[in-house]
Amino acid sequence: MPYQTKLTPEELEKLLAWAKEGKGYTAISRLLDGKITKQRVKQICLKHRIDSFSIRQQQNETEKLAKLTKKWGNEWLEKEKRRDYVYQAMREKFRSKRANAVRIGKPWDLDFGDLVFPTHCPILNIELDYFAEQAQDNSPSFDCLIPSKGYVKGNVFIVSWRANRVKNDGTAEEHRLIASFIEQHA
Repeated sequence: MPYQTKLTPEELEKLLAWAKEGKGYTAISRLLDGKITKQRVKQICLKHRIDSFSIRQQQNETEKLAKLTKKWGNEWLEKEKRRDYVYQAMREKFRSKRANAVRIGKPWDLDFGDLVFPTHCPILNIELDYFAEQAQDNSPSFDCLIPSKGYVKGNVFIVSWRANRVKNDGTAEEHRLIASFIEQHA
């Protein structure tokens, strides 16, 4: 006597849809209120050439890659770029800055991928040295456009340490006055 399934056509349709979504055999069995065992779910899936385990693995891999890309930027996708010393130095500067900000209680809402790490300071146009052991004029520095906001998306730029030191916490008007004074007396 052939094996009789306890599933209605609608339930079978749901089972196949869940399998295509990547749900596990045990989860599908539970969703069907235990009408069939997980082994039977697997048999039905294999009969219809659906490998929900592989589908779920692919989904997990895609989610992991998206998370890493968000965290470390699009460069993370390129294996050669990840091995690049400059990229590694940028990541180390990022980690260090995040740890310092958290330690002193500054707001931090950044992922590595949110920042642009330029080769030259966007303000003074001097080449940045990501390997500097100590702060030098050409060392990269995390500059908050509005210091009171902290390190949040859209408020942080990588500039030279000199530009950040000159800018410090002055307002735009104060900087205009300083520039005007220098131009008049130079």
